[in-house]
Amino acid sequence: MTRAVHQLLSDFAFGDAMGVITLQTHAMLREMGFESEIYADVIDPRLRDQCRPAAQLDRDVRDGDAVIYQMGIGSPVAYLFARLRGPRIVMYHNITPPAYFRDTNPRVASRLVQGREQLAMLVPRVELCAGVSRFNVEEMRLLGARRTAVVPPVADMQHLQPRPSQPSTPPLLLFVSRVAPNKRHDDLIRVLAALRATAQPDARLAIVGRFTDTEDYVASLRTLAADLGVADAVDWTGRLGNQQVGDLYARASVFVSASEHEGFSVPLLEAMAFDVPVVAYAAAAVPDTLDGAGLLLRHKDPLAWAAVVDRVIRDGALRGRLIASGHRRLRDFTPDTVRRKLADALASIDVVPQGVSEVPT
Repeated sequence: MTRAVHQLLSDFAFGDAMGVITLQTHAMLREMGFESEIYADVIDPRLRDQCRPAAQLDRDVRDGDAVIYQMGIGSPVAYLFARLRGPRIVMYHNITPPAYFRDTNPRVASRLVQGREQLAMLVPRVELCAGVSRFNVEEMRLLGARRTAVVPPVADMQHLQPRPSQPSTPPLLLFVSRVAPNKRHDDLIRVLAALRATAQPDARLAIVGRFTDTEDYVASLRTLAADLGVADAVDWTGRLGNQQVGDLYARASVFVSASEHEGFSVPLLEAMAFDVPVVAYAAAAVPDTLDGAGLLLRHKDPLAWAAVVDRVIRDGALRGRLIASGHRRLRDFTPDTVRRKLADALASIDVVPQGVSEVPT
């Protein structure tokens, strides 16, 4: 029996996807009957009352305590995690290939290189390798993982106030994510130009997400939009509050993603929660996340994308099928379902709360 399951991560950032998942996991662990604390190297001041410095973990962890390392980039805390005793679990969110950042932000690229080296070091050593998608787990299997599990995030959308989208006129294409080179916003701008040149001359594209550390990439995107004659049709919102993001989903016609690397992609679930059909590039964990609840394209031809997006806008029957499939997919991410998967994963390495004779559900 296990007294405590703690979590460790490199950067505990407010509103960040990994931070949100860490908080969800924290709540589930306590609901299961474990004692649990969060430790991080870099802590957002708004989260200091929910987290302890990573340097304290060595002192606080006791014999038999388990530790989950929420991993998505290189960090010195990986070495702290490696030397811990007791059950160790890597929860892998995937690490963006460094090549995407070498020209845009060498500092980030260096941390990504370090992260992949640390992943290769940790995977064969730990008791359990878990991932938020099958894509992530498969990467760890190739690195020699002994035991694996898929534990997705909870689709908790209440902060966005989901409601059925009432698509705006003219049509609004929406993409929500950090503005970074692997997300391939440039392909979406090309799709917008093709769509406006063919079937939807007044269509707009809203790009929602923070620009931090990728200013040169953003500048190149603005130049591309100007060169293609669609600069006035692209809305660069930066990072928005929950109400503003929810309002954009609520009037979006289509959620479009041309991203080439995702470890999961929570915004795909957000679109489903607002009845916004999804058209996405079939790369990395995107097919896993959608699991049939969207249209996947395996090429980047902007004219072909424009034709598909136009059909989704115009074809009510197709929209209805996509919305229904999204509703079905969201059932796989309820709190009870995810908590059961987490409990099963921990029980597979005999991490069960003290006083509990069977896996909690």
